[in-house]
Amino acid sequence: MAGIGFELKRLFDRRTLTGQTMAYGYSAIITAGPFALLTSMVLLIQLLFVQYGVAKGAGQLYTASVIYPFVFSQLLTCGFAMVITRYLADKLYQGEYENVTASCYGIIFISQLLGAVAAVAFYWDKPLAFELKLAAYVFFMEMSAVWLQGVYLTALKDYKSIFLSYGGGGAISVLLAWANLHFAFMEPVLGSMVAMCIGTGVIVCCFMVQIARYFGYPAEGMNFEFLPYFEVHYRLFGVAFFYTLAIYAANFIIWQGPWGVTVADTYLYSPRYDVVTFYAFLSILPTMIMFVVSMELKFYEQYAVYFTYITQKGNFQDIEDARKELLHTLWTEFKNIMEFQLVFSLMFLAAGGYLLSMGGVSYQDVNIYRILVLGAFFNAVLQVVYTLLLYLEDQHGALMIAGAFLLSNMVLGIGGLWLGEASYGFTFFLSALLACAVAVMRLQHFCQRISYYVFCGRPVFFEAPHGVFSRLAAFLYRDRQERNA
Repeated sequence: MAGIGFELKRLFDRRTLTGQTMAYGYSAIITAGPFALLTSMVLLIQLLFVQYGVAKGAGQLYTASVIYPFVFSQLLTCGFAMVITRYLADKLYQGEYENVTASCYGIIFISQLLGAVAAVAFYWDKPLAFELKLAAYVFFMEMSAVWLQGVYLTALKDYKSIFLSYGGGGAISVLLAWANLHFAFMEPVLGSMVAMCIGTGVIVCCFMVQIARYFGYPAEGMNFEFLPYFEVHYRLFGVAFFYTLAIYAANFIIWQGPWGVTVADTYLYSPRYDVVTFYAFLSILPTMIMFVVSMELKFYEQYAVYFTYITQKGNFQDIEDARKELLHTLWTEFKNIMEFQLVFSLMFLAAGGYLLSMGGVSYQDVNIYRILVLGAFFNAVLQVVYTLLLYLEDQHGALMIAGAFLLSNMVLGIGGLWLGEASYGFTFFLSALLACAVAVMRLQHFCQRISYYVFCGRPVFFEAPHGVFSRLAAFLYRDRQERNA
């Protein structure tokens, strides 16, 4: 995210209210684009359902038909997105753009292939109408593409186009859903799903045009050049998948309990728990924004200085001074972002409980919301820590943290299901707290020994990967590699 972060920093440097407001607005839509897109579209279309008197059951079916593609597309693509992020970072550092756009097509193709298998397996014996299954499947595929395109968009430095693409696609979805409800072209749920598919499809096409325009699209681009990265950086795949699965694990477990509701004999979810979880996780959006526009930029600047001295021109004193400055910046910004998020979490605790009570949410659910806000706070800290560890090339430590988060969520979640409703929310809070403690200890351990890990913790000689993916890539592009040789 550093690329687009530097562009946003220019707005902050104007020192004007307009510039800073624009920077925060753009950074919010960029860092939480798919989340904000889905939230706004679903809420607006649900309001249209109420206005046009659509049955409650139809509204639940629409919500479930959107939630499932959103959640499971993220689970499907998160590992691929992390690995392709490393591939893209290497290509940008090397200044080799000729295969970047092609790799975007390639990684999306792989996700679409796997997603098709998963969707067929899920919908095969479900009683939904075929048209609604197809619409949900298309939306699932489009969201998978959006998650992966987001990796490439961070390098574009064109926040305005990204913002307009999200806004335009969302507006198209809502307008088409309104037109369908007003003129009754199709039944409400199917028409609204088709509207979302069209709007999201526009977003996907706009993003693809922006990526191709920035990186170019040579006729002989290698779509699967990145395959060897899955052998070298397999831990990155595990980090992303374990962490993302851990976030949703508590929800999946509660779906199996007495709060679980089955919609149209197809979708199992828990409206009570999922709603308060959603509002609780809104509280950590400030951390996502501030990490991009503040912490990541300041840390990256010192990070670049430190490794430039190591790899190019620094003597021992230069390297040592840069190391001290890097660690000072890391811990200072880490403390600042924790304090910043704590303020917002306290605000959500106070105001959120009051507003939810006014909205008719039960006292028990409000208490669960408050516990989840605290859990979300520790989750945000955990996310910052593992991102810093990945910057510092501690993939093993990041994988250990993500695995601990997933394991604790599953063990405590299953235990909480057995204990009953009184434990709902607390199990996620406790698992996030434990994983956060492990993460901070790992970061401290790494920082105290950073010189060892940088100079001695890596292989002395480079060994090219030679596994299945490397052989497949060599087979696909053998003729081209022979020509270049």
